[in-house]
Amino acid sequence: MLLCTPSDLSDYLLQGYLDACEEQNPGLAERTIAAVSGEIADLLAYRYPGPWPRVPDIIRYIAAVISAYRTAEATTTLVTTEGATDNEWIPLQKEWKRATEILDEIAGGKRKIPLVEENADREDASVAVIAPRPFFDFRGF
Repeated sequence: MLLCTPSDLSDYLLQGYLDACEEQNPGLAERTIAAVSGEIADLLAYRYPGPWPRVPDIIRYIAAVISAYRTAEATTTLVTTEGATDNEWIPLQKEWKRATEILDEIAGGKRKIPLVEENADREDASVAVIAPRPFFDFRGF
């Protein structure tokens, strides 16, 4: 299941850049979306097993931002540099950082998404001490 669409990427990356990326590498956006969707689904599968009835908005946002970042990154190295304050990639870098932080919080159980949660015990560590049964029983002596 794809977690976002190519049109979602244009919310975070100008359409001109998307067109240039597609010109240099046809099908790049679709392949990137498929890869990112798979990675996110795998990361969240333990806590939120699929198939999901719908894609939550926060997951669509995360998938779109990471896909836009990776699509641009595949065709230019300027995405990863912060050279000057007028760098036009800084907003995308900030969105990518925010999206990956939110994804880590969801995977770690610190943030919830509106789906049925399985295996929720990962977020609250609990300790159980279990001792083996005694080898010798001296109660009757």
